[in-house]
Amino acid sequence: MTNKYQQRRRSRGGFTLIEILLVVAIIAMLASLVAVNIPKYIKSSRISAAKGQISNFDTGINAYLLEHGKYPATLEALTAGDEPVMASLPIDPWQNPYKYLYPGKHPPYKYDISSFGPDGIENTDDDIANWKTENAGTTGGSFSR
Repeated sequence: MTNKYQQRRRSRGGFTLIEILLVVAIIAMLASLVAVNIPKYIKSSRISAAKGQISNFDTGINAYLLEHGKYPATLEALTAGDEPVMASLPIDPWQNPYKYLYPGKHPPYKYDISSFGPDGIENTDDDIANWKTENAGTTGGSFSR
């Protein structure tokens, strides 16, 4: 009789409690690794997005320069008129407006455009701007007027 019971038990498909607990433990470890690394990637993606938006502003400002023969006094000028250069003005990834200054204070750039970065405070190390070293040469008024 014991032999029939063991035979019947072996023929049933299914997982033991130990096997299920082992799979759950492995999934929990993988989930914790992912959860720990997500904030690091969110911060770097927001910084990349801000750099990209500053580059888009550079394109819009240079298009404005070509159409009007001068740099805009404010960023709002890029969205004004019957045929605006930009459809709307984006805010930075930390929900703050970009700062634009013409004429700029950082030669050789004709204008300054910046985001205050993750801390939202101006003139700190985490600011993202067209005159910062990592962005040099990509934005900042390549036309001379």
